[in-house]
Amino acid sequence: MENKKTTELLDLLHKLTDKDGNLLEGWQEVWDELVQRDPFCLILNEDSDCGLSSLQDEIIELKDEIKRLKRHKHDEKTGDVLIRI
Repeated sequence: MENKKTTELLDLLHKLTDKDGNLLEGWQEVWDELVQRDPFCLILNEDSDCGLSSLQDEIIELKDEIKRLKRHKHDEKTGDVLIRI
């Protein structure tokens, strides 16, 4: 597993998920390798909780941040957020 690239491990983890979103046999080995790599180790070890729930919370926070940014217009050249004052 350590010889595989992070993207290959993510693809393998995706393949080890069935149609209903349940993880199939062998996912734990892939997961154990992923949590040792950046940026996963930074995200998961930030709260010293290496469970899926902390990762899901991080994803929800990022989605909320994206929704807030989509409400504002962006400068096409710089990408800066334009907010009316």
